[in-house]
Amino acid sequence: MLSRLIGMFENSRLLQLVVITACIQGGVIISQFLITPWVDPSVVGMVRSLETIIALVILAGSLGMQSIAIRDTAASNGTTDKNEVLRQVFLLVVIASIGVIACIYVANKFVWNSVMSSYVFTTCGLVLLTNLLRVTTGFAQGAKVIREIYFALMLVTGVGIVLHVVLTKFFGIEGWMTARYIGELLCLVAVWWKLRSYIFSALDFRLVNRRELMMTAKSGVTVNASLFVRLMVDSLPVLMLTAYHVKIDEIGFFGIALLSLSLGLLPLTIIAQRAIPDLVEVVNDKEMLRERHHAFFRSMLKISSSVALLLIVISLVWFLLVGGVYKQAAIYMFVLALTLPLKAIALVSGTMLLALRVFSLSLKVNIVEGLSVALILYLSIMPFGAWAGVLGYATGVVLSSMLLLVAVRLRLADL
Repeated sequence: MLSRLIGMFENSRLLQLVVITACIQGGVIISQFLITPWVDPSVVGMVRSLETIIALVILAGSLGMQSIAIRDTAASNGTTDKNEVLRQVFLLVVIASIGVIACIYVANKFVWNSVMSSYVFTTCGLVLLTNLLRVTTGFAQGAKVIREIYFALMLVTGVGIVLHVVLTKFFGIEGWMTARYIGELLCLVAVWWKLRSYIFSALDFRLVNRRELMMTAKSGVTVNASLFVRLMVDSLPVLMLTAYHVKIDEIGFFGIALLSLSLGLLPLTIIAQRAIPDLVEVVNDKEMLRERHHAFFRSMLKISSSVALLLIVISLVWFLLVGGVYKQAAIYMFVLALTLPLKAIALVSGTMLLALRVFSLSLKVNIVEGLSVALILYLSIMPFGAWAGVLGYATGVVLSSMLLLVAVRLRLADL
């Protein structure tokens, strides 16, 4: 039985990608769930607020290189070209991350001097560690060598989850921050060791092609701007609830509901990442591109609907049978689960635009959505509290999914 299970993973690139994405994105999310029985809800709220800001600064330092690494590696021919892509994304991530860390230092020292800013400054090293890890796994996906890293990454992520729970239980938010560093470092070391034949040659920055580096940076800036605005829009409810001094317990309940939705989005994100190389391969074949897009669209709707139903059932069981201090979170989760099919539509459309190298359109849609969500939150936080976050999030999902869907349909019709 065990040998059959191992063989299934060895032969399935999709299952390997499931493990990798679950480790990179899901490990910290799962850890936040697991600490809830051991700490006060206020600690959960603080962790959630900190993680929201950390996600933003990490993305700011990524320069969009994870998406670029997947796409450009998949489009490259031969080991030399693939190494050049990895060399470029490494160099750009290092430069961007150092710039973001410097900005955080200045902001903490001269602009925003508070407890939260000190926590963000303490964890700012994650900008470099996490982005190096993500672009490396993106390269592995584009080069179709994820088989090399999935098992090692799974083991060290398990160790990291245990560390998060134990250190947070005994040392609170300081323990959480320490565990974040240890967990990311363990993952990076494991992945780089498994891919050392690619990594060491890519680290010779003397061989970088400056002209191609500038072209990659230009594409990355647009991609990163779109991703940053996207994450900012998704984070706006937590950020504005914090800014308006809504009770930290309520932010914790809403944050747990958002985490549940994030877990529900993981399989959709995995399928979308898996689809990028497949769409890029047929980008010049109009009929095949349309066929793959339609198949991609149908599968995402089916899976998102199934996951949404599962989250609804879990929230009802939680509310009716389990209850407890997080009962309010179950109500939020029930409502947010209804938005999953629309999130799937937006994800399919954004992935298609990325494959077509249409970077600016997603950015424009995300900006429009962000302005709308900010206005809704501004008007509704005072009277409705954390429910304003639910309203703002749901409204944003409806708006972005419809705009992106129409944009992709028009572009496909013009092919």
